[in-house]
Amino acid sequence: MSEWVRRRRRDRYYRKAKSDGYPSRASFKLIQLNRKHGLIKSGNRVLDLGCAPGGWSQAAAEIAGNGGLVVGVDLVESPAPRRNNIVFLLGDVMEEETLDMVRSVSSSFDAVISDASPSISGVWSRDHLLSIDLARRALDICGKFLKPGGNFVTKVFQGDELDALHGEVKEKFGRSKRSKPGASRGKSSEIYLVGLDFKA
Repeated sequence: MSEWVRRRRRDRYYRKAKSDGYPSRASFKLIQLNRKHGLIKSGNRVLDLGCAPGGWSQAAAEIAGNGGLVVGVDLVESPAPRRNNIVFLLGDVMEEETLDMVRSVSSSFDAVISDASPSISGVWSRDHLLSIDLARRALDICGKFLKPGGNFVTKVFQGDELDALHGEVKEKFGRSKRSKPGASRGKSSEIYLVGLDFKA
């Protein structure tokens, strides 16, 4: 057994995800972010970008409840949704054709969320810039789908371009924050940019 597997099995969020029926420990990141910032409310429509393997979609669907809707989008197939208020779309969020697929389900959303991550190369500067590109695309998609007053959260790896991206979030939202939930691994460079009260 590899050291990575042993470490993961000792991880309390990994064990809790297994026991609570979540596909990954990432679900608890969204749950904690939502508890702190009030991103998603009952009855909301939520657009989840880069949703595979479905942990954020499942958590968002539970928060939004049966009166809400979660549309999850990813390049790779996601496991079958565990709730009937989740719609999964297979597509690249960088492509306009994928956004047309989203519009066919819903033209507007109360929250846009993204835990999308680039394929990790191990080259810090490259991985940081790729994560910035993904986060910037998520922010751009807010302009196409997010309702006025809506909320946003996206993952990004810390680095030189973080301040500039956070400045762009500040311009588009009434309030913005950087947040690192307890479920994030301590050594991880990931951080979440939160935007509240969209100024559309």
